[in-house]
Amino acid sequence: MFNRFLRSSEPQRPFLKWNFVANVCDGAIFSLAMSFVSLQTVLPVFVKKIGGSNVAVGLIPVLWTVGFNFPQIFIANFTQRFARKNKLVLTTAMVQRTPWLLLALLSFFLVARTNTEIGLLLFFSVFALAAIGGSINLPVWFDLVAKITPVDLRGRLFGVRQVLGAMLGVFGGWVVTKVLAAVAYPASFALLFLLAFITMMVSYIFLAILKEENGARPEKQVSYKSYLRSLPRILRQQHNYRNFLIADALLITATMASAFYTVSALEKFSLADAHAGTFIIVMMTSMMAGNLFFGYLADHFGHRLNLLLAAIVTAGTCLTALLAPTVEIYLLVFAGAAFTIGLTGISRLPIITEFCSNAERPTYIALTNMITSPFVLSGLAGGWLANRFGYDTVFIIATILALASAVWLAQKVEEPRKLNFSTVVRYEAQ
Repeated sequence: MFNRFLRSSEPQRPFLKWNFVANVCDGAIFSLAMSFVSLQTVLPVFVKKIGGSNVAVGLIPVLWTVGFNFPQIFIANFTQRFARKNKLVLTTAMVQRTPWLLLALLSFFLVARTNTEIGLLLFFSVFALAAIGGSINLPVWFDLVAKITPVDLRGRLFGVRQVLGAMLGVFGGWVVTKVLAAVAYPASFALLFLLAFITMMVSYIFLAILKEENGARPEKQVSYKSYLRSLPRILRQQHNYRNFLIADALLITATMASAFYTVSALEKFSLADAHAGTFIIVMMTSMMAGNLFFGYLADHFGHRLNLLLAAIVTAGTCLTALLAPTVEIYLLVFAGAAFTIGLTGISRLPIITEFCSNAERPTYIALTNMITSPFVLSGLAGGWLANRFGYDTVFIIATILALASAVWLAQKVEEPRKLNFSTVVRYEAQ
């Protein structure tokens, strides 16, 4: 049965079962770690506890997206120089994990013992390091995953990763609820950061046992100047990819609302902080319900469909946050947020690799994230709008942007799996 599940139109690859299982365990356990420090639920409450404003809450997705995406272009060219990625993946993965341990120490020993401004500065500085660490790791990690996973198996891989991660995340949400209810601030958040780091190190074990085949080196090495000068040609020549970037930017801008789902619910319905754990449980349960289906859709119909659904679901989620009259109905907001995370998690990176050749994968991933990451600055605008006009205004604007993304995907972006792409990156000798 497992063999049938792993069926692909591509030739059988060595170590496919081993790598599939190791990949799933790495991703699922890492998801558990991130549930302890959820950007949508836990961190907004932590920032509010420090004394941060709505603008500070809006800075969470801004720093994460900019820090996680923009630096990638500086490692993509370096990544392409390696025929084997294992050692580089493990090195960058350690850089990605270490800041969470530092956040645990800072939260316990310093944040509550300083004024609000210094506390926020300490938190956001180390939080930015965590994002940058993830940015350094992502291109080389996904290049390795794409290398060892057939194209029409990637949707199922990420679907299973996220389903099992969501199952573990339900437990993570329960832990968050108990910790926030039983442990005093700031030790409660320090403990959550520490749990996240320890769990990430468990996932590191499965990352370390991935088995990689040899790969061909690029024909020649190029300087960063030549490499960077070659990037505009991709945008000029790849019209379908360029249209995808527009839709991606609109959807990223719409996600400015996600930082305010939890704080809006806590204020609107006068809830205790511990309800953040309940929201995590709802999100993780919803991911379990949807992600295997989303993975099936991606493998059989292409990743464009999933991204279209993500835009539509985001619009519906914002409308629900705007109109929900009770906390029970408001829980649908976190279900919708989970579906959006699942859909984009399964399909956003894999669709990028289908716009290009295998050799260009790190470049396209890094270029995409470099171009679209500045649009997360809308999170700051969202914080300003929330302060001045309330959360409802943020949800209305996000609804419009998500619908615009859906229309653009439907009208302008063709499913790349059905098209023939050409390699357009060409390097000039210095």
